[in-house]
Amino acid sequence: MNENQEHPDCRATELDYLLADPHMQMLKAALPYMPYSRQRFCSMLIQIQQIQRTRSLFQDGQMSAMELSRSGNKEASPIEMLQAIKPYASQREREIIEMLENIQIMMQAIS
Repeated sequence: MNENQEHPDCRATELDYLLADPHMQMLKAALPYMPYSRQRFCSMLIQIQQIQRTRSLFQDGQMSAMELSRSGNKEASPIEMLQAIKPYASQREREIIEMLENIQIMMQAIS
């Protein structure tokens, strides 16, 4: 079972949307229909393209736009980060994340 089947509420992240290229998505969709030897090659090609796209996003300053959309002009809190990663976690990981959130809330109340 792959991760998305195990976690049906998983969704794409902002980074996924920034890296999305319709041609790469078409290639990903075609992978299961290719011979195994081509699947491996095309999968590696897709990953290389995504790495190159990520590098160019950082060089062009587009990643700072993603950061700003995350929390406006304020500094992000640990609780915001925990809430952002929770949808991608397994049930056990979600329990741990919720425990960490509660610890963060308690620490904020103390200080």
